[in-house]
Amino acid sequence: MNTEKSMKIINSVEVNKDLEYEPPYTILWGVNDETTGTTVMTMARTIIPPGGKNKMHYHACDATFYVARGPIYVYSGDPENPDRQLVEAGNFCYAPAGVVHGQENPSKTEVAELIATYGNCSHRDKAGTVFVQ
Repeated sequence: MNTEKSMKIINSVEVNKDLEYEPPYTILWGVNDETTGTTVMTMARTIIPPGGKNKMHYHACDATFYVARGPIYVYSGDPENPDRQLVEAGNFCYAPAGVVHGQENPSKTEVAELIATYGNCSHRDKAGTVFVQ
């Protein structure tokens, strides 16, 4: 049992809203090296506005997300002709390091929401994100 460290609670509505990383998304970075001191993971709450779509991209680390509110379209593969799947709320998605992917909220009236993680990466700036569109 580790008694030297303590549990940390991070309120997602109290962290800074990141509007620049993957526009038009609002990303709330709750778990990273700045908020918790972790060296092995990043976790964020991502709000996708109605009709919102990010640019196709990949990361140098594994990425996962859980569709908390949806559905959403998930794109992967060739950015010019990507595979598109409709993913309902309640599903997990996994993109290994280097796999090109993106998401889109097909609703014109409702927000969609993801809970995203990077594995073996402690901050968004360490994820090696490359936008290919």
